Amino acid sequence: MSIRVDINTSSFALVADELNNTVQQATNVFETFLAERHGLHLLEECEQALRQIGGTLRLIEVRGAALLADEMRSLCQAIVGNTDALPDAQLNALSTAFFVLPRYLEFVQSQGADIPLLALGHANDLRAAHQQLLLPDSYFNRDDGWLFSRDANLRLRNEPLEGDALQDIYKRTRHMYQRGLLGLLKGGQEELQLMMMTRALQRLCRHIPPGPSQRFWLLANGVVEAFSREGLKVTTQRRRVLASLEGQLRAAVLGRFNINEVLEKELIFLLSLSSYKEGFTGRIQHAAKIRSADLDDADLSRLQQQMLGLSYDTVSSVLGELRIELRHAKDILELLAQHGRSDAEEIQPLSSLLQQCADVLLVLNLTGLAATLNEHVAILNKAIGSDLEQHRDDLENLAENLLFIESGLAQIDRRKLNYDELASLSFDQRDAVNTDNIVSEAKSLVVDEAKSVVALAKRALAAYIESGFDIMQITNLPSNFDAVRGAFELIGTTRLAAVLASSRDFMNAYLKRTEDGDEGDARAMEILADAMISIEYYLSELERRFIANDDILLVAEDSLQQLGFPVQRDATGQAYGAA
Repeated sequence: MSIRVDINTSSFALVADELNNTVQQATNVFETFLAERHGLHLLEECEQALRQIGGTLRLIEVRGAALLADEMRSLCQAIVGNTDALPDAQLNALSTAFFVLPRYLEFVQSQGADIPLLALGHANDLRAAHQQLLLPDSYFNRDDGWLFSRDANLRLRNEPLEGDALQDIYKRTRHMYQRGLLGLLKGGQEELQLMMMTRALQRLCRHIPPGPSQRFWLLANGVVEAFSREGLKVTTQRRRVLASLEGQLRAAVLGRFNINEVLEKELIFLLSLSSYKEGFTGRIQHAAKIRSADLDDADLSRLQQQMLGLSYDTVSSVLGELRIELRHAKDILELLAQHGRSDAEEIQPLSSLLQQCADVLLVLNLTGLAATLNEHVAILNKAIGSDLEQHRDDLENLAENLLFIESGLAQIDRRKLNYDELASLSFDQRDAVNTDNIVSEAKSLVVDEAKSVVALAKRALAAYIESGFDIMQITNLPSNFDAVRGAFELIGTTRLAAVLASSRDFMNAYLKRTEDGDEGDARAMEILADAMISIEYYLSELERRFIANDDILLVAEDSLQQLGFPVQRDATGQAYGAA
């Protein structure tokens, strides 16, 4: 399947100069409109220029750029037609598109090829800005009419259920899948949410009788696993695909399930794009004979970054390195204050390090913080050869600012502050940022320790099953659960503590039954593993914001209920941690 479409470079070269001039003129007119915020005739000029740009691009068959230009023109028309007010969201979307279009054209020219999928996401942003339906990832793909569920003969051997038993599985699957989907839509930790959704579909596929429905859900399972393994990037449109699967589950629960052929074609296309080819995803792609695209999703992400510049992950990495340098600067400052020497050999390493940090802050567009460090660099350089006691206030001020900048960058990295908020903080608010950062780091230690214990428990359960039920693999789980439970009772997360207490009680009972001669129960271990994933997801939410939706633990509570160890509750019905 071809994602990359070679262009006629000669045809492109003939129109490139005129095309670039027209794009620049349209951009200039739009910037004038943004500055003045009146004169809709300027937007009408943009619309006419974009119509010309789109027509030229269709003529030379650069479909991705043509789509982007067409959607920009449609949004211009929508804004012109809105006589009530100028919608900022639409203007922002259009402004971003004027940034993207010339870069995409430059990219196409340098590559000698059009990759329409790179433009599709930006086109959807424009469509979303004026409430138009989003285009699927398969928009540019030629449909051959083939459907895996209808035209294949694959039959998976499993433990099929019928009637009420199957309906019960659909209900439980929808509940678990829906929890993961809601977390995903709220912007939480993607990996754990997608893992929860994957396990839900795996559970379903074990019990659906062979046939078209089974093949559809096998395909869906493969795609969701690809997301969970980072073989597919989660985008706004793809979130809607995942939400459509929840709609299919809801229809199945109500007894009205019919395979959505449009959705299935999108799933087939996404599977062909996946950069993850292992596990169940790889097996279902092979069984369904779905050919991989010439560019996978990882290739597309790399090309997107190459086209547009730095990603958030890159900025996060830079912030991490910068915080390390700032901590190093604090260490040097402390030694300088202790020694009291002001010769160049003592001061210049600190001033040089601060200058480097200021330069990085400038690149990150944190100009106010960069200016603060530059001021301190100038003060330090003037202090060379003088009595440092006369500069004691300056050194203390530098120490306070270094602490604040480091704390502020940490909060940005946690997405608890943005650049504008950091730059506008008063000194009183700076103290609050410093304090909040210290508390956040302390809580992080607790959550990290708990995550390690849960990860250890998951590995122990897997090792127990793989070893043929070697009891030594899980002997320590009750004490591990109890230690984590106590930590969370201390920080007031009683519902999680109650879940862990029930997990501990189940494992104690299970170990006793095994000692009394009962055989190992792989099914029970899988259900407990579901509870561990729910807990891990909850911990990730705590790690991210230190406030998590307790409903995330419903999956864990449901799993423990199935195991016969319901979570203990107080008189008001609230879960609490048992001693």
